[in-house]
Amino acid sequence: MYFKVTPAHRYVKVEANGREGEVTFPTWLPGSYVIREMERNIVFIDGIRISKNKFWVRENFSYKVYTMSWDQREAISTGNYMFLNGPAVFPFQSFDERYCIELNLPEGWKANTTLRKEGERTFCARDYHELADSSIQASPDLKEYKIDELHKISTVDVLDEEFLNKLRLVVSKEDEVFSAVDPLLSSREYIFYFRFSSNPRGGIEHSNSSAITSSWNSELTSLVEVFAHEYFHRLNVKYLKPKDLKLNYEMETYTELLWFAEGVTDYMAYKLSWKSGGIKLQDFLKRIAESLQKLTFRGGMMSLAESSMTAWIKYYRRDENYLNSAVSYYDGGLILGLILDLSLFRKGLRIEDQFRKIPREYTLYDLQEAFSEAEVDLEVSRLPSREMLKLVRNFIDVDTPDRDRPYLGISLDGDVVSFVEDDSPADQAGVCPRDKVLSVNGRPAEAILKEIEKGKQVHLLLSRDGRLQEIGVVVGKSPGHGIRISGKDVSTKWAGEEFKFEVPSRVI
Repeated sequence: MYFKVTPAHRYVKVEANGREGEVTFPTWLPGSYVIREMERNIVFIDGIRISKNKFWVRENFSYKVYTMSWDQREAISTGNYMFLNGPAVFPFQSFDERYCIELNLPEGWKANTTLRKEGERTFCARDYHELADSSIQASPDLKEYKIDELHKISTVDVLDEEFLNKLRLVVSKEDEVFSAVDPLLSSREYIFYFRFSSNPRGGIEHSNSSAITSSWNSELTSLVEVFAHEYFHRLNVKYLKPKDLKLNYEMETYTELLWFAEGVTDYMAYKLSWKSGGIKLQDFLKRIAESLQKLTFRGGMMSLAESSMTAWIKYYRRDENYLNSAVSYYDGGLILGLILDLSLFRKGLRIEDQFRKIPREYTLYDLQEAFSEAEVDLEVSRLPSREMLKLVRNFIDVDTPDRDRPYLGISLDGDVVSFVEDDSPADQAGVCPRDKVLSVNGRPAEAILKEIEKGKQVHLLLSRDGRLQEIGVVVGKSPGHGIRISGKDVSTKWAGEEFKFEVPSRVI
């Protein structure tokens, strides 16, 4: 198929040429684990609707796409910027035909893509899978930052030289791991498409590129880590991948191994960023402590396998009850990656070297074989994830300094209850998420900590959906959600120094 794309303010207009017959707009995007229903953005198409995402078209047809998603997984077009993720804009007829895109850009615009250039403004993919694994970025303000001879950043923003230097270190370190698996992995050109955003950071990986956004006030460490995470996906997910994570553009594909595909990727991104000098040990320890903290909640009864399988309905639809009901495969996978690494380190081995033993399409059994020297039974991924708190204590001292302290069992966002822990004193008294705390024992809401410490009961005046509620809560004892980690034996040697880090609990 052939597409001619003209950017417009808030839209892109597409003139297409294919075969008379059915075209299908994806409902799912590779690299994202949630149904996105891309047809929702089609505002006009010269065709006859067959179903929610399929149309009957003539050989030549046109359509118009609303493109105001600030999500790097989709598409945006403004008066001076365009970013297109392939399946967010382009339908398919058959997977194994060539797909070409002609960019009808305004005068002075520049473009970057990993698609093959086959004309002044025409770029082609050998099949739809390659098109779906590619992005296009264009703007009159587009600039490039060179990382090395094969890697560059394409952006409209100004990047700090300190960040670029740190990223060079990280990319070089990750390439060492890639080269040990397959030298071709680190010998192909790679583009990081990047822009600062008012939204939280995020990214999507492709084989030879990734698309990343980060908030304007991001710390340098956060920026380095998100680049490192998406780049490590070049190996883990785009080269090695769970056997059951098959491409299907119209429905979710499930795997119980997202904890390895995403969580261990996060572990490797942090470790290699630290080992290369891109971040400090303390930054890595903070991430470890924060992940351990999540396992202390009721949601830690969920296994990593189940967390992986329910990503589509749990992780991507998190609400105020998430910590009571689930655990993130990112957090649990990172901790299991740490356990594997420390177990290997004890034997003079490194987790980096085990990736050479993983088949291109892996199962849990394959991972067991690849990490057999770690003497860690990966069946733990099918047990309650809080079991990993016991395993990690074989290598690191883990304390909960807030255990048995006075406690209600809520978290506050300002004066609004953002979380109520199951079976906590607040839960038993009837406090609900989104309650607004008007007063505590007749004092302003910000006095809540002092009031909890002073007595055995607190009286809360709440506003719930516009109605006043008076609730007395008996102060209880905290089960312990603050985390303090410190090195012992093998982990001190692994870190190269004595270490200690603490993350306080936000639950009061």
